[in-house]
Amino acid sequence: MANEKLQQIRFISPVGSVGGGISGDALDEALAQAPHFIACDAGTTDAGPFSLGMGTPAFPREAVKRDLSLMLRAGRKANIPVIIGSAGTAGGDVHVDWVLEIAREIVSENDLTLRTAVIYAEQDKAYLKRLLHENRILPLDPAPPISDGVIDGSTRIVGMMGVEPLQQALSDGADFVLAGRCSDSALFAAIPLMQGFPPGLGVWNAGLRDPRQGRHLHHRQPGRDHCPPVWLRPALHAAERGCAQLV
Repeated sequence: MANEKLQQIRFISPVGSVGGGISGDALDEALAQAPHFIACDAGTTDAGPFSLGMGTPAFPREAVKRDLSLMLRAGRKANIPVIIGSAGTAGGDVHVDWVLEIAREIVSENDLTLRTAVIYAEQDKAYLKRLLHENRILPLDPAPPISDGVIDGSTRIVGMMGVEPLQQALSDGADFVLAGRCSDSALFAAIPLMQGFPPGLGVWNAGLRDPRQGRHLHHRQPGRDHCPPVWLRPALHAAERGCAQLV
């Protein structure tokens, strides 16, 4: 895939969050459609700051291991990369290490060979305070002001990464990318953008946030009267160059 430009990219978004319960049958069915990658978010802020502050995941270890095992074994079977973001619910370093330990168990138990890239997202407090003093950190309205005290009083602070660290890992040949706090959409946008797909509706918007919700997309090629629709199944999604509309 790295040496050819694709006209369509198919990917699997198997579940809304790692540990939520992947359907093995649906995953096998999606693999039959020759996807180019598997990506899955593992985080949420829906439950509040507890997981980030306490360094604990929202899902049981057994549930996370089951889902991750299904994805890693599927990725090796199809020889495609697996991308996980916001590891362990909050994407702190402790959460990433927790999931990495689980991944090591899976590799050992299933005799897998896996080139893995681990990307951490926690931020150094001294660095953040320097940025604050340079007026490079501003609160989003209506959040309260940020101060040195806020930074020093935080147990851990994560920075949300975009596509660039993921793309670097993939370019370096990673079979499995395990990332800390990460944009949900970046997980699905990284490879299409590397392939030269337009960053507008077809990559960042139409096909990316919605796969986790199981919505259907219909893509049309500009300048053509008709383009066969791409109806997305709950597990398998596709993006085409020049995507145009959501239905």
